[in-house]
Amino acid sequence: MSSPPSIPGERTKTELPTEMTFAPMDPDLNPVELDMIAEHDTTRVDTASESEDGDPHTASGTESEPVAPLPEEVARARDNSLAKLQGFDEGSGRNSKRTSVERLPEKKAGRRRRLPHGPDAVIVLKEERANTFHDFLKFVYPHLECTITWNNVESLMNISHKLCVPPLQRECLAFLLTHAAGKPIKAMRIAELFEEEELYREASRFVLDNPGGWTEQEMATLSQETLLKLEKRRTWFLERVLKLGLTMVAKEYQCCATCPDSLACARLLEEKWKQAYFAVFRFGPPQPSMVFRYLRMLEGVSPPLSLTQTACQASAKAFTATLFDRMFSLGIRGSGTDAAPLGGRVTAAAVAGAATGPRRHFLFCTLKPDVAPKARRSRELL
Repeated sequence: MSSPPSIPGERTKTELPTEMTFAPMDPDLNPVELDMIAEHDTTRVDTASESEDGDPHTASGTESEPVAPLPEEVARARDNSLAKLQGFDEGSGRNSKRTSVERLPEKKAGRRRRLPHGPDAVIVLKEERANTFHDFLKFVYPHLECTITWNNVESLMNISHKLCVPPLQRECLAFLLTHAAGKPIKAMRIAELFEEEELYREASRFVLDNPGGWTEQEMATLSQETLLKLEKRRTWFLERVLKLGLTMVAKEYQCCATCPDSLACARLLEEKWKQAYFAVFRFGPPQPSMVFRYLRMLEGVSPPLSLTQTACQASAKAFTATLFDRMFSLGIRGSGTDAAPLGGRVTAAAVAGAATGPRRHFLFCTLKPDVAPKARRSRELL
């Protein structure tokens, strides 16, 4: 029998290639492009199969050219790359996807691992408020005037440090130093943030002078280190006040050389001293400023101290000032406020020097811890 005539455009089974090969994979291709190539190749194979078994008129009119065979290594590499992209092992065929935590290499212990599909880093851009920048421009432009108040001093200190404007920093610091008594807690917190030693010391004077006048919310704005410093300083002050109450003034006081009756002056001074000491506790816990006024200056008690001679009066006040300064370690050696020895005869010049010595708010805290002086070694140990 004669074979049936062949129809143009029809492909017989014997004309199909025995195995299909693929073009080499471009290493720069995107995985999405690889999927599109795979779908295109599958569509070509399906179209050829349908044209073989189905209606010949449904097939394309042009006969596709056979693809030249490629090396087996290229085909195997392409299959392996597709399998990796799809997440399957080459040998077992099971899913080999791992979480991002498992894929991360084990690095140093304690280093935080990244969350799966999480951000690598978070950058927070905190801008200044419009009112703050407006006040900053007022300070910069010479024809405008910037008014520093408690409402904008903290923000102006922040922007002046951020933009490195020392004149504005000095203006804010001058305002805080002169107005620290108004809001000492806020001034102390600002001194903590910007490490201003002088402001920290000045603000702590008013915080310690009124320990019970601040709410818990205000005290919570300070750091734990600052709260501990305030507590220690307050405890140290109360211990010294209690020691002052045990002082026997009549036994230790010695009046001036021109005094006609030294025992009478000592008795009157001791009575006035006890009266002033009890007045310190009259209105609640003792405050440093009130203790300074009553016990060092002998003021605020009625009637005031009145001795027979002016020299006796000056000698008595100098004695109480020296006793107070020694108890609270006030005065620096060589600064003119050195405490005179107890029991010695004190002149009027010593009283004048003591009057211009320590301040009424003498109790304060320091921002940096006090460094204890190194003990000197004996020459015998060297």
